[in-house]
Amino acid sequence: MLEELRKSPVPSSDAAATSPLLQTLLNHVQLLDPVTWLGPWQCFCCGVLATGLRLSDLTLLDGVKFFLACGLIGPLLTGFSQSINDYFDRHLDAINDPERPIPSGRISLSAARANFTLTGLLALGNMSLLYVITGSLLILILGIAGLFLAYAYSAPGFRLKENGWLGTTSVGIGYCLVPWLLAAHLFSREPGFPSFHLALGVVNALVAMGLITMNDFKSIEGDRKNNLRTLPVLYGERGAMLIAFAEINLAQVIFVITCLLFGYVTIGWLGIAFFVPQLVQQVQLYRAPNDSRLLESIGRNAAGRSLVSQSQSGAHPGFIRFLVGSNLLTVTALTAVSIVHGYWH
Repeated sequence: MLEELRKSPVPSSDAAATSPLLQTLLNHVQLLDPVTWLGPWQCFCCGVLATGLRLSDLTLLDGVKFFLACGLIGPLLTGFSQSINDYFDRHLDAINDPERPIPSGRISLSAARANFTLTGLLALGNMSLLYVITGSLLILILGIAGLFLAYAYSAPGFRLKENGWLGTTSVGIGYCLVPWLLAAHLFSREPGFPSFHLALGVVNALVAMGLITMNDFKSIEGDRKNNLRTLPVLYGERGAMLIAFAEINLAQVIFVITCLLFGYVTIGWLGIAFFVPQLVQQVQLYRAPNDSRLLESIGRNAAGRSLVSQSQSGAHPGFIRFLVGSNLLTVTALTAVSIVHGYWH
């Protein structure tokens, strides 16, 4: 018996990792694109910090609201947006990113439909539960607005993404403004949407609009073939780059003015100091958009390779360099002013 056991094949960990069930699950998770959840979560968490919610004051109800809101913003609303976009853009992905789950054949069309349908229904259930807990109709309005924008961005009949201005605006509102306002309404001690939260939510939305415009550089070829009027298609790479820079710089100006109006002079100067290297990066990117030095350093580690898709890095390496630098500076400044406003306002 022992000899037979020794001779019998033992399943390896690699075999288990590639089992059909697990691979199917991973494909469905990839359709929801978890990396994209980080931006909306950052907006939501900064919004929570800005309300002044303290750990010592947390109640069980606050914990439940936070847990449900994180689920709504990340895997559900953002995941739904990514999933339905992959479904309706499968012909574009076949050109721009053929390794995605649908064009590569790893997920069937019926399975993809089930993915975004279930995710959308779970989002509706989540926001309904938040409404029951809080009794606030604004929760439902914000949640439905986010779900509608996610649907309208990709789905026929709306296809906001076919217009560069409408598409980037819908992403900025749905991915950044809605999460910040949701945080303000769930945890703020002030009624409605205080002006500080509105201003910082707009700052996040404008930055997202600029970065989404630049992200469209990687798919210019497929967008042109399919008559999508993205900003890079309409104005060329450098024209769209100037539009993106204008949106990001306007966000920085609003940020500094908001800090000064609320008396946060030190953070206002910090925002100006952070603005300078971003301007330098913008000039460098405009002059040499295909400088791949940062990408080469990112590619030397597995974590970096997992965050940068091959199509994105190959088509527009300078964007990644700008994305990393701009995001780090912007998130640092927003987190600082959120903490200060929340705890000392």
